[in-house]
Amino acid sequence: MIRILFVDDDINVLNAMRRTLRSMRAEWDTVFAADGAAALAMLAASPVDVVVSDMHMPGMDGWQFLAEVRNRYPQTVRFLLSGHADPASIMRSVGTTHQYLAKPCDNEVLKAAITQTQAVRSFLSSERLLAIVGGIGMLPSAPLTFQKLLTCLRDSNSSVADVSQIVSTDIAMTANIMKLVNSAFFGARHPIYSAERAVAYLGLDTVGALVLGHDVFHCGAAGTASALDYDALWQHSVATAAAARAIAIHEKFSGIRADEAFLAGLLHDVGKVALAARAGQPDEDISHAEVGGYLLGLWGFPVPVVEAVTFHHEPGRASGEGLGLAGIVHVANFIMHEINPVRGSEPPALEPGYLEKCGVAERLSFWSKALDLSAQPEHQKSRTA
Repeated sequence: MIRILFVDDDINVLNAMRRTLRSMRAEWDTVFAADGAAALAMLAASPVDVVVSDMHMPGMDGWQFLAEVRNRYPQTVRFLLSGHADPASIMRSVGTTHQYLAKPCDNEVLKAAITQTQAVRSFLSSERLLAIVGGIGMLPSAPLTFQKLLTCLRDSNSSVADVSQIVSTDIAMTANIMKLVNSAFFGARHPIYSAERAVAYLGLDTVGALVLGHDVFHCGAAGTASALDYDALWQHSVATAAAARAIAIHEKFSGIRADEAFLAGLLHDVGKVALAARAGQPDEDISHAEVGGYLLGLWGFPVPVVEAVTFHHEPGRASGEGLGLAGIVHVANFIMHEINPVRGSEPPALEPGYLEKCGVAERLSFWSKALDLSAQPEHQKSRTA
């Protein structure tokens, strides 16, 4: 049973929540607190799986309370409810909150959000993993890219295209901004799958405030930068994203699924960035795929994208039948490693028997040739054709 703590200084809101959540009694063990101090005392007595906190409370705001929860109980999933647009408060909370929900929150929306995080936890049950990933606020960007972004934002002549071009060359920046733009606070009507669209939707003022005023895309430490080749990782991720989308389109996936394939390919190695940020705390039992998948799951990314990132080395463990999103990213990752080996990275192998089980083994050669051709410079393509 999931144990959930709801925190709100309005007693009427808490009472209403008790009534509306009675139908979940068989699945949820719910407890309630009227302020942050009381909630922290309850957590000290009995930890919970999920915390859902109001933003504005006297004495200790929601983001301050969640910061304490993150520091003391990193394995606890953290949701923040906000009833009105308050950019300053939201921006202060970006490193403490896993997901933002609108207030009042529809019961089904809340249930879906909590259920998704617990579903991811169910197949990634390592307590060490939960503690490592749960303590991550925002991912650190490559120092050089971060400095480029700062310079660009401080230039009054910079355009949305200039900023999005820089953001789209960094895995951490892309993941961070996608988390924010698709949250309830920013209210996008449809999911946004690319950094370019995300920057255009938010606008330069908001992106500038996030970066300059609240350090959302903070750069990694010098040791982190030397431990991970950001440039090689990004080049491979972009190539894998393009390959995943191409395979999805060839296999007649819908436009939305093709976009999800691109995003999953782009972020399939995001766990490497998260682990590099905690280079002093390695753990041989935890893979970058698990770290990346759980992080995106906590952040509310679409379930197919979360599964694809989590199982991009073991697509047979993903849900569903046939060649799903995890399988597409698995194949795209394999092919792009074959075409352009990544410096310092062990090339992955295809999961034995997976393509045969999906009935697509004979297509691997076609995909490989098509993607190899598309990766060649134009002058080489004309000679090959």
